[in-house]
Amino acid sequence: MSEEQTVSLVDVLKEDEELEEEASAVLAGSDSDHCSYPQGYVKRQALYACNSCRPKGGEAAGVCLACSYKCHEGHDLFELYTKRNFRCDCGNRKFTELQCKLHPEKEEVNRLNKYSHNFFGVYCTCSRPYPDPEDQVEDEMIQCVVCEDWLHGRHLGRVVPDCVELQEMICELCMNKNPFLWTYAAHLSVPGAAVQVKEERDADESNTNLPIKEEKGDEVIEPSCKRSREEVEPSCRLMELQTIGQKRVQSGAVFWPSGWRSKLCSCTTCKECLSEAGLSFLLDESDTVLAYENKGKTNEQRQQSHDPLMSVLDNLNHVQQLEIIHEGGGETDFVADLLATPFWRRTFEEKLDIVSKGRPTPQLALTQPGKGFVRHFKSSNYERYSWLTGSENSCKLYCWECLLFATERLGVWSYTGFANLSCLSKAATRHQSTVGHLQATVLLKTFGETRVDLQLDEQFRKETELHNEKVKKNREILKRLIDCVIFLGKQELSFRGHDESKESTNKGNYVELLSFVAEQDTDLHYHLSTNEVFTGTSGTIQNDLISAIAEVMGEEIRREINQAPFVAVMVDETTDVGNTAQLALVVRYVTDTGVKERFVRFDDVTGNKRADDIAALLIRFLKDHDCLDKVVAQCFDGAAVNASGLNGVQAKVKEKAPLALFIHCYAHWLNSVLTKGVSKLRECRIFFSQLNGLAVFFSRSPKCSQLLKDICQRRLPRVAPTHWHYSSRLVNTVFEKRAALQELCQHVLEHHDEYDEESVRCADSYKAHLENFEFCFLLSTFHRIFEYSDVLFGVLQNRKLDVQFCLKRVDEFCDTIEREKGLFADTFEATVCETGAPSAQRGQTEGDIRLQYQKLHSDILDNIVVQIRNRFKDHEKLMFLSLLDPQQFRAYQKKFPDSVFSGLTQSHGSLFDDLTRLKTELTVMYAMADFEGKSPDDLLAFLQQNDLVESMRQLYALACLAVTIPISTASVERTFSALKRIETYSRSTTGEARLSSLASMAIEKDFLLELKRTDKLYNRVIELFVNKGRRMDFVYK
Repeated sequence: MSEEQTVSLVDVLKEDEELEEEASAVLAGSDSDHCSYPQGYVKRQALYACNSCRPKGGEAAGVCLACSYKCHEGHDLFELYTKRNFRCDCGNRKFTELQCKLHPEKEEVNRLNKYSHNFFGVYCTCSRPYPDPEDQVEDEMIQCVVCEDWLHGRHLGRVVPDCVELQEMICELCMNKNPFLWTYAAHLSVPGAAVQVKEERDADESNTNLPIKEEKGDEVIEPSCKRSREEVEPSCRLMELQTIGQKRVQSGAVFWPSGWRSKLCSCTTCKECLSEAGLSFLLDESDTVLAYENKGKTNEQRQQSHDPLMSVLDNLNHVQQLEIIHEGGGETDFVADLLATPFWRRTFEEKLDIVSKGRPTPQLALTQPGKGFVRHFKSSNYERYSWLTGSENSCKLYCWECLLFATERLGVWSYTGFANLSCLSKAATRHQSTVGHLQATVLLKTFGETRVDLQLDEQFRKETELHNEKVKKNREILKRLIDCVIFLGKQELSFRGHDESKESTNKGNYVELLSFVAEQDTDLHYHLSTNEVFTGTSGTIQNDLISAIAEVMGEEIRREINQAPFVAVMVDETTDVGNTAQLALVVRYVTDTGVKERFVRFDDVTGNKRADDIAALLIRFLKDHDCLDKVVAQCFDGAAVNASGLNGVQAKVKEKAPLALFIHCYAHWLNSVLTKGVSKLRECRIFFSQLNGLAVFFSRSPKCSQLLKDICQRRLPRVAPTHWHYSSRLVNTVFEKRAALQELCQHVLEHHDEYDEESVRCADSYKAHLENFEFCFLLSTFHRIFEYSDVLFGVLQNRKLDVQFCLKRVDEFCDTIEREKGLFADTFEATVCETGAPSAQRGQTEGDIRLQYQKLHSDILDNIVVQIRNRFKDHEKLMFLSLLDPQQFRAYQKKFPDSVFSGLTQSHGSLFDDLTRLKTELTVMYAMADFEGKSPDDLLAFLQQNDLVESMRQLYALACLAVTIPISTASVERTFSALKRIETYSRSTTGEARLSSLASMAIEKDFLLELKRTDKLYNRVIELFVNKGRRMDFVYK
C-alpha cells in the first residue's frame, strides 16, 4: 500500500499566495469601493455582466468591480476579466428595475462602449460558457488583445507555443480585419508557433526598383530631393518590413512576445491608419493586460499588510521552521475538489461518500481592509449558517447545498465564491431565502432515498436537448429569411413597401416573398403567424441580414486576395438618381479556379473629387485589404476620377505601389481619351449634347422613328458616354444624312397639326442646328477624326497582345491628327459652301471669325494628341505581354525574344524568384505542341488543371501577372449597369452602406450563389447576425 502524499504548510501557503496574487493582479487595479462611472471610459478595468438584472432578451451591459459588490451582490454574474475603454452601465436604461447605489445619476446609455457575446456568458468562436459543464476536454482560454474575446486553445487555429516570452495573442479574425498585422507577424511573432517563412532573394536582387541609398560611414544619405535633410519624415517601419519580403502563412492566431508593441511603426501615416482601424492602443505599452496586472499587484502590496501566517513563520527560529516544514501536513480542500470536478459528474458511490462526510468548515485566512481596520473571517459564522462552507485554496465562502445540487451551476455561492466580508450577514440572509437554495437543501436532505442525481442529469440533458432543438428550428427559420434576402438582392428588387401595415395588399417584396414561401413551408408559416417577439420582417432585421451577407462576401474576397500573387484595382464612377457621385472599387486577381474580378464596395465621393482625396481613398482601400505590395495595375474611368486629375491620382498611387501600372483596356483607353479631349471645350460639349438630343428626338416615338426610316432609310444610334464608337456612328450618320434630316424636320414643321407641341418645338430647334455653321463645322471635323480613330479602335480590339504593333498604330494615329491641322482650310471652306459664312458678332471681322474657328480646330486636335501620349506612356512596360502571344510561339521557338525578356527583367523582375528558370520554362512552352495556340487565360487554366503550377512555377507567375492586368474593363461597366438598376428599384432612403451591400449581392450574384451552396454562408451570416443581440435563441448549448 503506497504511502499517502504529505502536503506541508509551506506548500499550502505558497499555493494560497499564488492564488491571492492572481486575484490581486486583476481586481486590485480597479476600485472596489467607488463606481468607476465618474472616471468616464476607463482605460482598463475589471468588468462583470449581471445575468440576474438584465431583462430577458435585453441588451448587453457591463458593471464595474464596485457595483458588482454593492449593487449586484449575490447575483448571477459573468466575470469578464478586464476590458478597455469601458464605462460602467450599472443602473442605466439597460437595467429596467435597478438603480445604481453608488452613482445613481447616469446617462441612459454609454454610446462608446463596445460589447460582445462575452456579456451574455459565452466565449470563443464556439460561443460556449466557461467553465463548460459539457466540455470534458482540459483546455486553457486565451484572450485576444484586439477584440478581447476569450478563445479555447484548440480553437485558435494554431498550436499554442510553449514559450516564456509569450505575452499577447491576436485571433485570426482580428488579423484578417487588419491585414497589415500579417506583415508584422512575419517578423515579430513568437518563434516556434508553426510559422512558415519564405525568404525572398537577396536584397540586392529583390529591391531593384527601390530608391538607391548612398552609405557614407554610419550615415545613410537619402537620394537628393527638394526638402532639406531635417524636413524628411522618419522612415516607415512597416514599409521596410514589407520590402524585406519575408512571408508567413496567413491563418490561425498569432502569438506575440513581450515588448512587441514597441517595435511597431509610429510614423504619422501608420498612426493615422491605426487610428482609423481603432487600434491606436497597440502603440501604448501601458494598455497591455500585463501592465494592468503589475499595477494591481503594486496597489495590493501597498494596501495590505504582510500575511499573518507568514508572520508566524518569520517569528519562529530556524529549527522550528524546519520542524513545521517536514512534519506539518495538510488536509484535502473538498470545496476546491468539487469545483474542479462538480458533484453531478461523480458516481453515485462518490456522492454518497461526500454527503455522508458533510460540509467542511476550514479556518480561512480571509480578510478585508476597512477604514482604519481589517475585517477577519470568524469561524463562528459556520455555526450561524448551517450551510456555509469555505475553500482554503481560493479563500472564499460557498453554500454547501448549492455547491452540490444548485441547478444554476455558475452562481456566486455555487461556483464563483463569496469574499465580501462587509456585507456577509446581509448576503447570507438573502441567499438562504432564495428558491434555488431551498430546492438544493431539500435535495441534500433527501439524497439517497431516490436517485436524484440521475433525475437531475436527465433533466439537464432534456433541457439541453429541448433548447438545441428549438435553436435548430430557429436557425432554419433564419435560413429562410436569408434565402429571401439573397433572392431579392441578386434579382435587384426593392425590399420595402410604402405601406407595410396588416391591411395593405402590397407590403413590399420582402414581406410578400416571405408570405409566399410560408405557403409551402409549414414551419415558417407557423412562425410568422404566432411569434410576436421576432418575426424577422422589420426594416432593422432586413438591414442587418443584408449587411451580414455582404460582410461574409467581403471576408471571402479578402481571403482570396490574401492568397493571390498579384492584384489589379479598377476604379469607376457614376452619378446615381440622387446626384450622388459613387465610386466603385473592383479588384482583379487569380485564384485556383482562374482569374476573378470582384466588386468590393461603393464609396461616396460627391464632396471629395480632388486628386489627393481619390488617391488617399484608393490607398486606404488597398491597405485595408493588405494588398498594396501586390498591386501591378490601376485602372480608372468616370467623371469624378477625370475631374480629380487622372495623372495626379495614378502618380500618388505609384508612390506607394511602384509596380502599379496605369492601365485601361485598349479600346476603352481610346474612348476615354477622346471623350476627355472634348469635355474640356465648351463648344464640343454643347455639340455632342445637341447631337445626342437629335438621336433621342427621332427615337422617342414610333411615328418619328418610322418617318426617319422612310426618309433616311436608317436609324440614328444614341451616344453612349463610355462607348466612343457609338458617337462615331452617330456623327457619321448625321454627316451623311444631314440633308435628309433637314427635310424630315421641315416635314414635321409643315404638318405641325399631326404632331404634339414638344415634337414641333424640337423639330424647329434641330433644323436650326443642322443649318448652323458651328454645328456643321464640328460635325465635319469629328467626321474626319473618326475616319482614323475607327481604324485604330479595331486594331486595339483585335491585336491587344501585340504591344509593339499597337504602339506603332497609336503613333501613326497621333501623326495623322497632327497633319489634320494643315487641312483646316478645306474643312472651313466646305462648311461655308454648305451653310454660308458664320455669323459675325459685333466688332468681329471675317478674318477674326476664321482665326476663332482655326483655334477651336487646333485645340481639339492638340487635346486628343496630348491625352493619347499621356495615357499610353505606361504602355511600353507591357511589352512583356508579347512573351505569351500564341501567334508568336513558332517565331520564338526559332529565336528566343531576348529583348522582350530583358524588358520584363527590368520592369517586373522583382516579382519572380528565378528569372533563369523562367527563361527555361518559356523555351519549353514555345517548343511543345501542348502549349500551342494558348492565350494567357488558356495557359493559366492548362497549368492549373494539369497540376503543373509547382513544376512550372515561374511560368505560372508570368501567366498570373498577364491575366491580372485588366485588358478589359467589363467588370466595372457591369458594376455600374447594376448600380443604375438598383437605384431605380431602391427607395430614396437607401443609405450608402445598404446600397453597397445590395450592389455586392446583385453584381457578384454568381459568387454569392457559390457561397450559398455550402453551409459556410449560412453559418457565418447567422454568427454575425446573432452578435448584435437577438430576442430568439440561435446559439446551441
